[in-house]
Amino acid sequence: MPDPLEPLCRGINRMAAYLAQDDFRGGAKAGPDADALVELDAIVLLGNRVIATLEAACSLMQRAPAARILFSGGVGRATPYLFANLCASSYGVLVGRGTIRESMTEAEMYAAVARHAFGIEPGRIRLEDRSSNTGENARFSLELLKNLVPRQGSILILQDPVMQRRAMLTWAREAEIAGSDLRALSHAVFVPRVEPGPPATLRFTGGQGRGTWTQERFLALLLGEIERIHDDENGYGPKGRNFLPHVEIPEPVYQSYLHVRENCREVLQLG
Repeated sequence: MPDPLEPLCRGINRMAAYLAQDDFRGGAKAGPDADALVELDAIVLLGNRVIATLEAACSLMQRAPAARILFSGGVGRATPYLFANLCASSYGVLVGRGTIRESMTEAEMYAAVARHAFGIEPGRIRLEDRSSNTGENARFSLELLKNLVPRQGSILILQDPVMQRRAMLTWAREAEIAGSDLRALSHAVFVPRVEPGPPATLRFTGGQGRGTWTQERFLALLLGEIERIHDDENGYGPKGRNFLPHVEIPEPVYQSYLHVRENCREVLQLG
């Protein structure tokens, strides 16, 4: 008998693949090659809870000889979850030493890991620690980048992979307002995938549960991102709050959203 979770997983995975925008050949797993890294002027990590984005940003910095890294994030919704994920990770030792503290901004926590765990020189690190949402991430980062990289330079943007597409749409809107000529490239550090787990639960594949989200938070985030991108009166496009340009969501992706929204609480054991 077919597992009732199979159609739900297909829909979730289709949405996740769409939202995890990546501009590089070979997709998220491959990422930028050596030639692309040499040309980078800056790597920008936007505030989020997913530890893999911080690790990827720091690892890429070690291979990008001329780049600076800009950590963007003040105190927002993700801040306590980022701290909790850091505590539960191998970087928890930095929490124990007091190098990372709960009172820090997201950018400050990122910078502490970059310096103490990856050996990135302080002179290559810049902080944007005022922002509390995606729009401010882009707006305040663009202000700092004006004095950090050439006017027509190349930057690489990393975010929670579920939020990656909206982050790039927001960045494009804010860059247009600011008159920025920067070439902004998107890199999703992985594409979240799920499969049926024990009865009425999902299981992340590829170890993606470490330092990411709870099952319920992942589904809420996934559905919420499609709702924000969808250009209607409730979304962030021109027909709604006008934070984003108009987007045509591919029909299979939108139908997956409708199916998952309708069935996830019925099929899964969610409160």
